[in-house]
Amino acid sequence: MTERLLDQMVKWNVIRREDEEIYRFGLEGVLLKSLHYMSYLLLALLFRQAAPFLLFFAAFLLLRKNAGGYHAKTRGCCYLISCATVICVLTAMQMVSKWEDAGSIMGGLTLAADMVVCMAAPVENENRLLDEEEKKYFRKRSLGLLAAVNVFFWPLNILGEKTWASALMLAVVCEAMLLILGKLQNGRDEFETGQEQEIRNECKESKKCKEL
Repeated sequence: MTERLLDQMVKWNVIRREDEEIYRFGLEGVLLKSLHYMSYLLLALLFRQAAPFLLFFAAFLLLRKNAGGYHAKTRGCCYLISCATVICVLTAMQMVSKWEDAGSIMGGLTLAADMVVCMAAPVENENRLLDEEEKKYFRKRSLGLLAAVNVFFWPLNILGEKTWASALMLAVVCEAMLLILGKLQNGRDEFETGQEQEIRNECKESKKCKEL
């Protein structure tokens, strides 16, 4: 599909052939994002949780964009993990409505997730490396957004609006989990990079020994 669109754009002189790779990357990104969002909305409709899911997704997306966190290695893996996460979120929303002590449980989970976000954000990944100024900027934005989510969550939770409160609670919890996984991912990547460097150094030393 992407190739056909690009070929037509070249034939119509909309883009130049030498710029095709740039437009391919952008077009694939747009199509994949559209696939993601359409899948999420379809799942929300199937679970009959479309409105609260949109609230969850808006809050989560803003936190995710600024706080960062775990990033899948491949697009296919990202899609599968994202859809699985959405299903878990929608299932949790349905379960919360049946909990008698939902308010206290959601309050505790939100406080715990708040602490994780406050301590960890932002977490970079290989596709989004940050310098010190950028880290300060995104940390400030992350904490501001977190405060805004809490401003809406706590009144809803106190008033017993389980559906809407759970949407905001899950947004913070999901982001906190991504931050923890992102920290673990970065630590593993640094460890693997260090091992590779040690192997290279050992190979260089062994070659030098042979030459001597």
